[in-house]
Amino acid sequence: MKYIKGLIIIIVLFFACDFAIERFMKHGVDEMYGLNQHADVLLVGHSHLMLATDKQQMEKDLGVKVSKYTREGVNVSDRKIMIQQFLDSGYGDSLKVVLYGVDLCTFTGEGLSANSYKLFYPFIDNEKIGNYIREQGGVKDYWMHKLIRTTRYNDDTFKNGTLRGWLHNWSNYKNGTVDIKAYKQRLQNGDERHIQMNSELIAEFKETVEMLTKHGITVALVNTPTLDLLNNFEPEEYRMIVNWFQAYANEEPLVEYWDFNPDYSSRHELFYDRIHLNVEGQKVISPLITEKVKYLLNVERGA
Repeated sequence: MKYIKGLIIIIVLFFACDFAIERFMKHGVDEMYGLNQHADVLLVGHSHLMLATDKQQMEKDLGVKVSKYTREGVNVSDRKIMIQQFLDSGYGDSLKVVLYGVDLCTFTGEGLSANSYKLFYPFIDNEKIGNYIREQGGVKDYWMHKLIRTTRYNDDTFKNGTLRGWLHNWSNYKNGTVDIKAYKQRLQNGDERHIQMNSELIAEFKETVEMLTKHGITVALVNTPTLDLLNNFEPEEYRMIVNWFQAYANEEPLVEYWDFNPDYSSRHELFYDRIHLNVEGQKVISPLITEKVKYLLNVERGA
């Protein structure tokens, strides 16, 4: 009986500590992505949009709250979950503008993380996200992360995000410039993703946009610069997807398409690699995006 009581105490202490640590880490994650505030502007996308935008600069220049919910490797399906999560959080009632990151491979089915559902472990207590994780990862994976809460933060990305959230640090640390010679060799070897127009992803993308516009929220499809060498790898396909985004935006009253490639894709000094802007690139592009958002907000206010 003595040993049973001791075991029970150990189990209770374990789960109490597990809960306390997880709550600490969850707060940091929520702070990092702005999931615990009423925001006027929401950014959703993967690392392209993440590294191209400066949250603090945008908030200062706009005078409103900006939630930057950008995650490495998220695909169209993930972004639908992310937007639904924010709308359901109780903080979405003030939302006026959503910046949705798009690029030449938005509708390419392969190439991003096949296990991107793992990015949602910290939010597994959300019923819809929990179901998504169960569908993608299986029952065993779901229950392990559901019951032992700190396992949701095993990935270094989560640990880093938690720390940055507590410190309110949204800085871009991508210093350095793309190695053009090495990338040209890579292209000669044919080592690059191919542009596709996956019909299922297109349908899911449209559903996501409609989820926002039916609430009167303006959606800006933001195509931050990617290296001109990459854009020219499959020139016809590239023009096709750019034209598709523009045509789609033209048909939807609350949708705009912002493409920063024509003026900046050949400015190689702004790129950390073929798809990501470095610190200097962010300093150039983020204020340009901000000015466009400012116009949308002024229209919303009737200014």
